[in-house]
Amino acid sequence: MYVLNTIMSDTGVDHFKCDVRRFDTIDHEIKELNDKMKPLQERVKQLKTTKKELEGTICSFMQTNEIAECKLAEGALLYKETKNVIPLSKGSIKENIIKFFKENNSNDEFKKLSVEDKAETFYKFVYESRKYKENKSLKRV
Repeated sequence: MYVLNTIMSDTGVDHFKCDVRRFDTIDHEIKELNDKMKPLQERVKQLKTTKKELEGTICSFMQTNEIAECKLAEGALLYKETKNVIPLSKGSIKENIIKFFKENNSNDEFKKLSVEDKAETFYKFVYESRKYKENKSLKRV
């Protein structure tokens, strides 16, 4: 019985040593690859910053001169304007509630409404008073 346990434990130790060596090799390779990628990642970051600045300049020019499309050697750049609703926040909800009651506090018509109608009026005011953000972007096609 003792001989069998010794053989099994030697085999377990050998597997353990093999796994540790593999782990070390993989860890070392990951470190080397990360070291090689770091300069590339920094360059990509610089390029993205420059691209974003150019996009703003190009979008302004295209908007001012009413240019919708700019042909390239391969494909084209399309100027797009999108309008997105800014999500409601606690602060914006509170501002809209205060604004609503300032505007409707002395309104006799509002006071005569049923509870459901008051709630509907209040809901519409807060929902429709949301702010929008306009985004200008270029899309390559």
